[in-house]
Amino acid sequence: MTRHFGRRGVLTAAVALTTAWMLGPTTAQAEDPAFLNIGGGPSGGTFNVVATGLGDLLREEFPDSIVGVQPGGSGPNLLRVGAGDADLGLTSASNASDAWAGRDPATPEAPIQNVRGLMTFFPSAIQIWVDADSDIQSVEDLVGRQISAGQPGQTSWNAFNNLLAVYDMTIEDLEVDGGQVHHLSWSESQSALRDGQLDAVMWVALYPHSTVLATETARPIRVLSLDEDRVEAYLAQYGSGFEQVTLPVGLYQGQAEPAISVGTNTFLFATDEMPDETAYRVTSAIWNNLERFQQTHALLQFIETETAGRGMLVPLHPGAARFYAEQGIPTDDPRLN
Repeated sequence: MTRHFGRRGVLTAAVALTTAWMLGPTTAQAEDPAFLNIGGGPSGGTFNVVATGLGDLLREEFPDSIVGVQPGGSGPNLLRVGAGDADLGLTSASNASDAWAGRDPATPEAPIQNVRGLMTFFPSAIQIWVDADSDIQSVEDLVGRQISAGQPGQTSWNAFNNLLAVYDMTIEDLEVDGGQVHHLSWSESQSALRDGQLDAVMWVALYPHSTVLATETARPIRVLSLDEDRVEAYLAQYGSGFEQVTLPVGLYQGQAEPAISVGTNTFLFATDEMPDETAYRVTSAIWNNLERFQQTHALLQFIETETAGRGMLVPLHPGAARFYAEQGIPTDDPRLN
């Protein structure tokens, strides 16, 4: 069909174009950022899988942007996004709370307070995995055993030391009678547990974790239950970003009893320098394609109206807050300390 424009129509169009140029991009015409780099996690890990799926969504939402996924982790992502070396990242509420207050050993002199939450994705918890047939029934039973709790400075390592403290124990206490706490990576730890070279692995991790489920192809696994009074002490002393959780029967093949632990949330964040419109579009792209995004990883089924805007323990980005307000999605107002 051929359209014919008269002189009045041409003049009207010209005025509209001139006005748009003078005013700059509107909400619908906002320019895509040149780059959107996402801090994920180790190759093959849940953070990496989720960040890759998020990248696929954002390439459609921001067709003129170069969207990339970087390796990282909960702590490294806070450092990189906070420093402007990445635009988006995944982290835990407990890690973000510690970094904000300068409690994280990696940031004692430079608290990271420029991060802003976008959306809560899924929960994680302190988990101590042992063979289902192991005689290890409590934290005290770890004395003299072969253990991995990550590497010094990592979130899991710090949480493990804090957990030992509320049990009036130290790493040195565990390393008697031939016991050793090994400084292994996540993949090394799981391989050693699967092969029977380790008696226990402790990590702040998602649940159920896909790698642990894979470990169960070799041996059934269960999680130790923490003493309730020790959980209360942990929350009182180190609990910013944590809460008591119960890991259910059947979480892993060897989990015949529920396990008490402390848990936190994993969430997506940016900095306060991300334009409101970009944050709005990132949040809406996820929410408006939620079913598709949830196919990326089973744990993303946790995202729902009651959880998406809550539990991040950092201020919500204004762009995300505007989207949630429009959708009637509840948010909370964190009090960091």
